[in-house]
Amino acid sequence: MFKYGVNRWCFPVEVSLDKAISVSREAGYSGFEVVVNEEDVSMDKSKLKKKWVSVRDLADSLGVEIPSVATGLFWNYNWVLDKHVDKALKVLETEAFIASILGARVVLLVPGVAVPDLGYEEHYRCVARNLDRAGRIARDYGVVVGVENVWNKLFAGPLEFKKLLDMLDQSVFKAYFDIGNTLPHSLPEHWISVLGKRIVQVHVKDYSIVEKRFGIPLTGDINWRVVKERLIEIGYKGYIVAEIPPYRGDPYKAVYDTYTSLKKIFG
Repeated sequence: MFKYGVNRWCFPVEVSLDKAISVSREAGYSGFEVVVNEEDVSMDKSKLKKKWVSVRDLADSLGVEIPSVATGLFWNYNWVLDKHVDKALKVLETEAFIASILGARVVLLVPGVAVPDLGYEEHYRCVARNLDRAGRIARDYGVVVGVENVWNKLFAGPLEFKKLLDMLDQSVFKAYFDIGNTLPHSLPEHWISVLGKRIVQVHVKDYSIVEKRFGIPLTGDINWRVVKERLIEIGYKGYIVAEIPPYRGDPYKAVYDTYTSLKKIFG
């Protein structure tokens, strides 16, 4: 029913991308989510293409699909602030270009970070206006923009998040739903029911309210049984992509343990 993937961030930075993809396949995952960094954004397109064609060829040889491209750079280049938008668009275009090489359908986007000197409703207008420009890039490359719910002090509940999506081109902008990011302020099952078929892809991690930390599924307070039920109810059949922190003592074991948890929860 569901397909399982793993994000590059699940591995320590010292683990090479090639090794991370190889280990992911050995652990049982069929998909791998790559990550765009500053070096990619500043790289000449011919060199960028050469780099990512090599990644695509390795993934193909291992039978690994790359369904999506993520980045953490939108924390630095805020869609709320007009002065950041040109750089944010460059980041998005780099994601989309790499996605076109890899055959990925989804590019991840963090929809801004709240700033104190702007009214809350004005954040909606600024983000919607600036993402309209992003939508043109996405259409040119034939990708879907997965807008992720994150701890950005914006759009923190499912109805608020849906309101943002309603202001955007719904043929391009969908929800990249992160289950663990809903706690402690809301419940993931509510998000799934509200967003429904707008959800294009899912990130999974758990969150412990007492310990105030993320972890692999089944180690925190997410009600995974209900989450699975809600995903089935909305007809979701896409990738479940792990986004968990690696263990300090072993660079790979958290990836293996997470796969075991995913099979237990969703299998």
